[in-house]
Amino acid sequence: MPSYTFNCSQCGEFTLFFTSAAGNRGAAQCPECQQESSRVYLPPYLFSYSKEVRTRVERGMEPRRVTREELGPKQRKVKPQVSRPWQVGH
Repeated sequence: MPSYTFNCSQCGEFTLFFTSAAGNRGAAQCPECQQESSRVYLPPYLFSYSKEVRTRVERGMEPRRVTREELGPKQRKVKPQVSRPWQVGH
């Protein structure tokens, strides 16, 4: 069962466990004061990564949200044109 760490502005950090079927948890209620708390994103097992990867992860702990406009226009998949003269008529 995955654990999620949240930060309450009054009580501090706390960890909750949810099943995988519970979905993405961006916020939760503090078990002590019942205040809405935001999720803290922590990278797992940083000690086993190279220094370059650790530095990149530590720079941006919270994932960046991207809008549809930032992604640009939707690109269609183009089927490659394959020439197979031995399959004529199939």
